[in-house]
Amino acid sequence: MRPILFEQYRTDLGHLAHHMSTLMHKVFQLGFAPDGQPTEWTPAVDICETPEHYEVIVELAGVRRKAIEVYTEKHCLMLSGWRGDPMPRKKVRLYQMEIAQGHFHRRLQLPADADEKTVAAKCREGLLYITIPKRPKAAP
Repeated sequence: MRPILFEQYRTDLGHLAHHMSTLMHKVFQLGFAPDGQPTEWTPAVDICETPEHYEVIVELAGVRRKAIEVYTEKHCLMLSGWRGDPMPRKKVRLYQMEIAQGHFHRRLQLPADADEKTVAAKCREGLLYITIPKRPKAAP
């Protein structure tokens, strides 16, 4: 067997594995409605810490601000909302569909020193930035 054929075989298997992984995620994590469309999706989240606060960044491209709900409950940060179908409403021939739509929900446990009463959120360029201040440390 020539090496170039082996490399092409490995590349093709890599693409197949990626597509199977995506399909399995949709089936087991998202669930399907009777029409075959996902009923719920999970937005990507980045979390970082500064000396003063925690920052949660949520990828919500195409989600309207009014469709996003952010609140705290039992020392957890709760995110929920809805993203509609980005396709035009006219009849179209669909070739590929990867943009998740429908309802989303995330529940993130807050660190012990997070002040859940003063959470602030803002949307900018498809990202939701949530700032959670830290409680002052008790004096020794």
